[in-house]
Amino acid sequence: MIEADKEYLFTIGQNIAKARRRKKLTQVDVCVELKMDKPYLSSIENGRQNPTLLTLKKLADAIGVEVEEFLKD
Repeated sequence: MIEADKEYLFTIGQNIAKARRRKKLTQVDVCVELKMDKPYLSSIENGRQNPTLLTLKKLADAIGVEVEEFLKD
């Protein structure tokens, strides 16, 4: 994976984490809602995983935001 891709995944992950915290949700809150493993969400938020579009949609729905919010630079 090239460096620019890594940086983009990190940005997306940070946007997810910011949106989640802004809605006063913990990682556990989101994981329980989605039946997702906490380490997987953590790895997404830290830019170590490349989530599918469907996963981004599920995260957005659970957090209460639009997917587009995650994709902002």
